[in-house]
Amino acid sequence: MTRGSGAQHGFTLIELLVSLTIFSVIAVAVYSVFAAGVGAWRKAQEFSSTYQTARLVLDDLAQELTNAVNISGTDFVGEPQRLSLLTVRQRPYAQGRPADPKIMRVTYEVRRDRASATYSLARVEASPVAGSQEEETELVVSPISKWELLYTHRDDSGQIVPWKDAWRVSDAVPLGVKITLVVGETRFTKLVFIPHGFQEKATKPKGQ
Repeated sequence: MTRGSGAQHGFTLIELLVSLTIFSVIAVAVYSVFAAGVGAWRKAQEFSSTYQTARLVLDDLAQELTNAVNISGTDFVGEPQRLSLLTVRQRPYAQGRPADPKIMRVTYEVRRDRASATYSLARVEASPVAGSQEEETELVVSPISKWELLYTHRDDSGQIVPWKDAWRVSDAVPLGVKITLVVGETRFTKLVFIPHGFQEKATKPKGQ
């Protein structure tokens, strides 16, 4: 017996399974592309934020080095991964009044987070008065891969001496500080020359 010409035909189970399989493959492909795009966008945003933060931190440090002062003879401490100095901070008054210059001790050093085993660059601002408990600590860049400091000055002939990883002249600030900060795989380098930095004075032989 044959079916009439007006009979309606539905989808078979195999056709439904094939259709669902094709739809699933397309949906997974579209989702993968979308997820990859979102991930790339997030990484770009994170990199941009980290880049801006690192540049601002280095610019602030450069300004603090330029304003470095030496009062007691041991105010500038330069080590491979630690820098401590007295600097003049310009803190503006409210309502546009003139800035209030203030000498503060500023220290930059690497600190390790034991919980996450990552390293961060910390900035500590404290009063230069001995025995003062006034101190403010901030993790300015986290996490970091490397933090390196090098120092130099001019010899008595006016030549810049090779860079060294420590500053050993206790009664002066260095002429130049080379700062290297690595965040992830991105390297930031800042070269700061201090106008009043140390320069050896030429000595005349006796009798001249």
